[in-house]
Amino acid sequence: MFITIFFMSSCAVLDYPKRIAGYSIKNFETEQDGRFSFNCDLEPRKAYNKCNLFLFENNIQTNFKSDKKMYVVASKFTLIYEYTLDSTEVAFFVFETENNKSKVDVVSNNSRLAKFVYNKLVEYMQK
Repeated sequence: MFITIFFMSSCAVLDYPKRIAGYSIKNFETEQDGRFSFNCDLEPRKAYNKCNLFLFENNIQTNFKSDKKMYVVASKFTLIYEYTLDSTEVAFFVFETENNKSKVDVVSNNSRLAKFVYNKLVEYMQK
């Protein structure tokens, strides 16, 4: 019992340095209202690279990312969406689905921004 409680609390404690440094994705993992997902025919690595290319081509700032876990968190979306703050972040998570295809999640605590970016990314992925 004690070990279980210790383990669970230590996992939360281990996330604090990331939160303080601004590199935690915990808030994106639990977000429901600002989460939009789509499937695409690209293999996961190509879908992840295309998400990064989407950000680059739109001059969006990448705050942090994990090439291994295939996620990227970005901000400065005021360049393409004027109804948000520069500091509002959007996360892109790429997951492998069956037959080596991908599922992409677009997540933000600003659900309108997330929906807007989701629509733009779906369109971009189809090119």
